[in-house]
Amino acid sequence: MILTRRAALGGVQLDELHERIVIRSINPGVPNESIQATARMGGAGQRMTSQHWNQLDVSISYAIDVPRRELELRRQIFEMVNAWALRKGWLTISYLPNRRMYVDKVVVPGSGDLWNWTDEFTITFRAYNVPFWQDEMPTQTQIDLAAGGSGTVEVGGNVESPLDVTFRNRSGMTVNNFSIQAGGHNIRLTGLGLSGSGTLAISHGTDGLLRITADGRSAYEKYTGSDDLTVSPGQCWFSFSADRAGCLTVQSYGRYV
Repeated sequence: MILTRRAALGGVQLDELHERIVIRSINPGVPNESIQATARMGGAGQRMTSQHWNQLDVSISYAIDVPRRELELRRQIFEMVNAWALRKGWLTISYLPNRRMYVDKVVVPGSGDLWNWTDEFTITFRAYNVPFWQDEMPTQTQIDLAAGGSGTVEVGGNVESPLDVTFRNRSGMTVNNFSIQAGGHNIRLTGLGLSGSGTLAISHGTDGLLRITADGRSAYEKYTGSDDLTVSPGQCWFSFSADRAGCLTVQSYGRYV
């Protein structure tokens, strides 16, 4: 049964598992946020001292349109849906086009008494590492054959997002030093040893953690800071410099609450 509200995990649609699955509701959730504050002097007001996004829960409720006398089939469909949910991966829903959420944890329901054929079952999909909906495709800007320069990239979403950077060495000679600045943040790398046709990648995986590789090998030890290229939505200015000329790509997957 193809429904108006649809959900897919890893590209597999829930309502295509079996024609008797009926999606009753989808709640895209909002990230859980913790805030700490301290009282101001003067008898009124507080000052925020920290703010942190913790996790995002997305819930999907469905029913099994099979009469109670067919308990075996009801059980088979229930277990089929649980197996689908426990695959984890990228979650998409039909009314948030071009966005996705990476699922780190799944909470599946108990079946209860399957004789109660009108019961609904709710699955919770939880994102811990990146507790946001994200753009499926990035916005990006390229600068060709330059050893330095500046530019802008349009950052989507409505909360801060990290930039991913790729620098392809086109000089034919080794690049040892590279730096890039954006949003008041700076990543500076020294002693890279990037080959004459090699690629430097500053990226963030599904866990949201910063990764730095040169010629496919980790170059994180070449970075002595603790900064990341986290920028606000909108037009973002950046600048970079390298020992030799190369092709730079800066891109961003917008994040949403």
